[in-house]
Amino acid sequence: MNNLSSRQRKLIYAVGILLLLYPIVKLGAPMARDVNVTNKSVADGSGELARMRVEYDLGETTLGDIDPSSAAMNLVLLGLRGPAAGLLHLQALDYQERKEWAKLRTTVDSIIRLQPHYVQIWKFQGWNLAFNVSREWDRVDDRFFWVKEGIKFLQAGTKRNQTVAILYHEVGDFVTRKMGISDEKTFFREYFRLDPDEKRFNGGPDIDINPDGEDSFLLAYDWFVQANEKDDLFGMTGKTHVFFRQGPAKARLSFAETRNKEGPPTTKRVNFDNEVEFDDRDGRILNTDAFWKRTRAAWDEARTEWNDSYGTYVFLGLNDWKYKLNSTEDDLIQLAEENGIKLEEQRNMWARNLDMVHFRFWRDYAEAERDEVTMNAHRTLYEARRSYAEGRGYDSVDAEGKTIVSEAQLLLEEAMNRWVEVFSRFPKMVVDNEAYVEDALLAVFYWQAVHETNGKTPPAEFPLRQLWDMKSDLRADVQREFLLDTMRARR
Repeated sequence: MNNLSSRQRKLIYAVGILLLLYPIVKLGAPMARDVNVTNKSVADGSGELARMRVEYDLGETTLGDIDPSSAAMNLVLLGLRGPAAGLLHLQALDYQERKEWAKLRTTVDSIIRLQPHYVQIWKFQGWNLAFNVSREWDRVDDRFFWVKEGIKFLQAGTKRNQTVAILYHEVGDFVTRKMGISDEKTFFREYFRLDPDEKRFNGGPDIDINPDGEDSFLLAYDWFVQANEKDDLFGMTGKTHVFFRQGPAKARLSFAETRNKEGPPTTKRVNFDNEVEFDDRDGRILNTDAFWKRTRAAWDEARTEWNDSYGTYVFLGLNDWKYKLNSTEDDLIQLAEENGIKLEEQRNMWARNLDMVHFRFWRDYAEAERDEVTMNAHRTLYEARRSYAEGRGYDSVDAEGKTIVSEAQLLLEEAMNRWVEVFSRFPKMVVDNEAYVEDALLAVFYWQAVHETNGKTPPAEFPLRQLWDMKSDLRADVQREFLLDTMRARR
């Protein structure tokens, strides 16, 4: 080097600098403007480090959608992302109170741009959109739109936080709650497969949340399974573990239970095996026997999922003691030895957790539902309700002047007798399962309505009279279900 001239040394230094600059530029180039964080892809020209930040979800998204003149942006420029997000939260609540929905949604998007990995933001704002904002609307289809917005928001959260199991669970939980147990569930379940926005979805589902047009409980099942897989890989926080892991089994139970209540559909429905069971060709229900056979199989699957998958998972209880919900005596002895505790302590901990999640109730419920006696009771009640709704509840007179009892009345009396048989076979269900009792009482309400329709006084004694007197506190709820049924039949 000492033999080189000053000019030569300068040239070597310049070449070295250029050589060193190349990897720095190649690795550290900023992210291209058309980055797609959702699909974890960046455009050509983005640096390797920028690409890796997107791929492994280590960076933050662009802040371009935040008003550059706002107080929140001023805080961001000072490095105060937390206070900026808090300020945007207050703005979002203010927009919600003033019913400025477009500004609310934009502000929520800005919040997650500031704190995309803060799980509580995803959970709170998802709940807010699906449960709080949706109820501000009068039309059911408008409510459904905001329910979808909440679900989509959570789905976006899972894409930005792929190691956070609770967000996957929340998606399944939202779908289950809104489509399965909300006041609007009858409409929402149908909208979930056939979206009311026909201009955008052409009479099909919203492909952003239900691309395959699945039943809502089936889609929830898939999300719960993903949540448990994430729990296996990364662990879970935010919910009691024994409740968290029951998601897939509860989705199967709800799926089978809802089939009993709704009966064979008049439109296409997809089952757990993604097979179309029915269609509405000529307005008729096809293959009704197959529907009830498949429903019984659904209860078998639910029972297996509850007992053999959820029930055999090893949980950690008090003092990190291991336990399984579906334990035999040998299991209790083995786990007590592993935990280093007395068998009685193991048994007490096990029993407490059984009671906490109502494990025995759901086990017995699935066992009763898969029984042919119970399935026949559900089927007969469904056929009786359909007969009444389609106007086959009127008595007629034959050529000799003899009264012919209506088809609906005969089916309802058969249904009541079948429910008597169910309660005789599974007496615990009278005490433990309010849904069973309500179905049986619903048959009585229909039976009385058929008599009133034909100007007859119902007999004082009937098959379910003892249950009718014993469960009088449930009559108001059952009567509401009956009135909703008759209203839907008139539409």
